[in-house]
Amino acid sequence: MGAVVAGILLAGCGSGAPGAGTPDMIAATSSAFGHPAILGDRDPATGQVEVSLVATAAKTEYLPGKPANVWAYRDGSAAADTATIPGPMLQLRVGDHVTVHFRNELPEATTIHWHGIRVPPAHDGTPIAQVPVPPGGTFDYVFTADDAGTFWYHPHVKSDSQIERGLYGTIVVDGGDEVRADDDRMFVLDDVKLEATGLLSERTAPLDLMLGRQGNVLLVSGRRAPSFETRPGARERWRFVNSANGRYFNLRLPGHTFQVIAWDGGLLAEPYETETLLVAPGERYEVLVTLDGAAGDELALQTIHYDRGHDIPDPGPQDLLHVRLAGPASSPVPTRKWGTFAAIPVNGQTPRRSLVLDEMEEGLPEPRFTINGQSAPDVPPIVARSGDVEVWEIRNDAPMDHPFHLHGMFFQLVDIDGVAPAHRGWKDTINVPMKKTVRVAVRYGAAGKWMYHCHILEHAERGMMGELMLQ
Repeated sequence: MGAVVAGILLAGCGSGAPGAGTPDMIAATSSAFGHPAILGDRDPATGQVEVSLVATAAKTEYLPGKPANVWAYRDGSAAADTATIPGPMLQLRVGDHVTVHFRNELPEATTIHWHGIRVPPAHDGTPIAQVPVPPGGTFDYVFTADDAGTFWYHPHVKSDSQIERGLYGTIVVDGGDEVRADDDRMFVLDDVKLEATGLLSERTAPLDLMLGRQGNVLLVSGRRAPSFETRPGARERWRFVNSANGRYFNLRLPGHTFQVIAWDGGLLAEPYETETLLVAPGERYEVLVTLDGAAGDELALQTIHYDRGHDIPDPGPQDLLHVRLAGPASSPVPTRKWGTFAAIPVNGQTPRRSLVLDEMEEGLPEPRFTINGQSAPDVPPIVARSGDVEVWEIRNDAPMDHPFHLHGMFFQLVDIDGVAPAHRGWKDTINVPMKKTVRVAVRYGAAGKWMYHCHILEHAERGMMGELMLQ
């Protein structure tokens, strides 16, 4: 996955001042799309990874000829002073000891949260565990890559505005799996709200607060309606990350099925087939897809309507990217081994913890989102012991879905309204449907302060967030 991403490049000078937008010169139908640039490793020692990451102001053209002011990440050790949306990918192996030298060239404080990576609490990038990095400041994030899978990084300060501006990137931790494919591509799903000028909109509508900011331009890995070529019959591994503030992506590839092989926490022991794949904000999925057709055919990955509440209208199918089949047919690629899974043991005596999600709007200047009737920072912290097992009963009393994210550890779905899941795996973010109760089993991780919250970013910033203190 070392090829330069066929996405939108952004130029930013070392002082953090916006630079001129630089369109990627790779052809729109290049097979390279889906292969992000990789953060350069400054430490040649095996098992040691040392990288430099810089957050900076920049420009890009989401709409041709109309530059937008954005914020983005760049490789601080690279000779070319360019930033990308998404930021350069952090590529690791299980067991790597990682040091990320971070520098903030933005005009406001920020952090980096390593979404899904089990880092020490002081390096989780949240305000409860780390003083935000001021403009011009630096911070060294240090952790060990314990788990194989697809993860991502983003700020945890003013997340709704900073991520919308373009601050997000991906992480792949290789565990030596034997899933074989003709290609392995990363697709980051997002949307941006633009004015006719091409600039990011500064207007926040009431609907943006209630649903999460709704972009009017859909993006895949920073590009609007990208395309790439591959061979007929190719079996590819597609990694999906939903970095959007509030948009749910309900994916389909007409005439094809997805073989889902991994969730947030890595490979499943038993993959499954589906014609549609719902990816809520913050979630990750990996699929195998065999691209059937003849040379010259074009396929469209689409998102279709999903009713997540508040009577969101159905816009009809929307194309996200196009795949053009070209060249001779590909030969079948075998897979030798899937993942492993061991259930967290729970029974009637396992301690239960109840969390009720809701929203308040009437009589308020803007909506507030609550956990057990309180909004952050007034949500009482959960106090528990590292290593203990509990069942969290997350009841959604709101008239819309909420994607629930827990920092620092994975969990397992037990049931939704008493119905056991058809598939089992590890999650750190899970959609809680409106008016339903989701039960998950949690084995508490490292001692320290952790956060849990709705991953609709406007909801988290307006109250639907709590603290977990492990002793």
